[in-house]
Amino acid sequence: MSSGLQACFLLHHKPYQESSVLIDVLTQNSGKISLIAKGVRQQKAKYLGLLRPFLPLNISYSGAGELKLLNHAEAGNAEMILPGINTYCGFYLNELIRYFLQPGEPYPDIFLAYFTCLQQLKTKQPIEAALRNFEVQLMQALGYELQLQYDCLSHKPIKPDLNYHFDLEQGPRFFQQGKISGATLIAMHQGHYTNQRQLNEAKWLMRQVIDFHLQGKILQSRRLISKLQQRPVCKSN
Repeated sequence: MSSGLQACFLLHHKPYQESSVLIDVLTQNSGKISLIAKGVRQQKAKYLGLLRPFLPLNISYSGAGELKLLNHAEAGNAEMILPGINTYCGFYLNELIRYFLQPGEPYPDIFLAYFTCLQQLKTKQPIEAALRNFEVQLMQALGYELQLQYDCLSHKPIKPDLNYHFDLEQGPRFFQQGKISGATLIAMHQGHYTNQRQLNEAKWLMRQVIDFHLQGKILQSRRLISKLQQRPVCKSN
């Protein structure tokens, strides 16, 4: 059975047999899909140079199993050219999606959040808030507990002038020596940060949340970014 044409982004690729490539893509309607792209490593291959990260694509594929066959691919809108180290931030998004999404499960909210974050990564402006927003949206779309609005013990709304401890399974609770301010939790919920302290605390918290759910898996993109932290564009993973 063949799929209809649908929008996607390439997440990862690796050589397969003599002339083919295995690719993982994030599709708008079907979530993460693994495909065989036959013959694309040949010099005059039809899709040579087309299957690359951050380029919006429209594809169709066929097959009933987990590994499907790419039937057609064409470029969509303008390519997302990410400046400098922002490219590695894009690979970080791709790696998160590959680790967390189950094959064939539709996640239209994640696709939209990914597309939005790539658009923000295209700019040369600080993009820490964009990455934090994507991380929060990813965790929430997957159903992981990321309760940011209420104290998990008192059930009172989070107050911006208080500090909190964040239990990774229950959520925040008031703690005078807590590492997360209420203002940061509110900023994370609203997706709007007003100062560097909020960004720093959100980065720390999201790393704890993501590492907890990765269960020991290592993000290679995070290692690469850490080696380039002396450069000013992206210091946020």
